[in-house]
Amino acid sequence: MKPLSQATLVALGLALAAPALAQQTTTTTTDTWRMPHERGFWGHAGISYGQSKLDDLQCTSGLPCEDKDQAFKVYAGGRFNNTFGLEIGALNIGKYQANGGEADGWGADIALLAGIPIGANSAIFAKVGTIYARTEVASDVPGTPSGKERGFGFRYGVGGQLGLTKEWALRADYDRYDVAFPGDHRDLETLMLGVQYTFR
Repeated sequence: MKPLSQATLVALGLALAAPALAQQTTTTTTDTWRMPHERGFWGHAGISYGQSKLDDLQCTSGLPCEDKDQAFKVYAGGRFNNTFGLEIGALNIGKYQANGGEADGWGADIALLAGIPIGANSAIFAKVGTIYARTEVASDVPGTPSGKERGFGFRYGVGGQLGLTKEWALRADYDRYDVAFPGDHRDLETLMLGVQYTFR
């Protein structure tokens, strides 16, 4: 029986190592990037409550003026990996008074998240995306825009979460929205605290 040549031994070694290398490559890919339909995608949902402020509100002396109110938000989303995620939410922007009129509204937003994980269920992150808002202004003062308005606007923000357990976390968010109002767009700021649940 002839001894195996060096080339044959190398070929046999590569053939035996191929399944292990393929398995290692598959595992690495799955662990670094996940889609919603795949096992291991980190879905989450939460609710937040806090203060909202309508910037650059022009007030008339002697008339009620209030540029701050309470707002709340519900949201859901997921993480594709340790860095990137996507989130959608519904926002109540609060009520405001100026120049004898009153304004309120709702919005739906979507944002891309990019952040840094800290431990098992804690993180800091930034957000950028868009909001579709519907607002209404009621006013009897001549020259003050009134009526209903809807439209898209830019949104961005920062946030952080502190894990209490593997699933539950406390969350804080600062966001700034460009919201459509009758006659123009206005900047809306929100600072909120809430709870988040991660589905694992």
